Amino acid sequence: MNDTPRRPPSTDASRRRRGRRTGALRWPFWLGLFLLAGGSAWFLWSLGRQPASEIGAIETPTRPVAETPAAGDRAVILVFPEWDAAGHVTERRRVPSRGRAEEDLLAIMQELCAGPRRSGAAHGLPERTQVLGAYLDREGREAVLDFSRDLVVRHPGGSAAESATLTSILRTVALNFPDLEVCRILVGGEQAETIAGHIALDRPFDLRRWL
Repeated sequence: MNDTPRRPPSTDASRRRRGRRTGALRWPFWLGLFLLAGGSAWFLWSLGRQPASEIGAIETPTRPVAETPAAGDRAVILVFPEWDAAGHVTERRRVPSRGRAEEDLLAIMQELCAGPRRSGAAHGLPERTQVLGAYLDREGREAVLDFSRDLVVRHPGGSAAESATLTSILRTVALNFPDLEVCRILVGGEQAETIAGHIALDRPFDLRRWL
């Protein structure tokens, strides 16, 4: 029987075999790492070629900006009866304006309802009378004024006083809006027959006749 002891495998040979096994295990790792690095580089390169508006763009809704005329003022002329009813006087004022005719007409009538500031003039409209609305047609030829019922129930009466009231209203409209042709007067949103029983309100007034 051969009792010759078996020699351990050569150290160098063992190292070579382990190296081959280790190399066989490592090459997929390095290949994956290489592919990952290459993919990252390609992504960064393609990202750099995109327009800035496509990178991380946040869409925000846009709303149209309404065009509002700048606020200012407008020079106007108000007509009031003389204190002794002998005639009429004019008074110049300035009212806030945004360049909108209906708003200007309303503001002018509000000033007229407030009464005169100069001496020698009297109220053309009865006390507490308010203008409820002022409107213009699309063609800019007709105006419609709506006054509170105080215009009728608080009116002192008489043909002269009624004529003075209408002259104060209609001449003021005609002087500030020369392109208007006619003006209709409502009371409390309705068509009234008359203010004090002498002049009918059932038809528009020709503004040229009240200048």
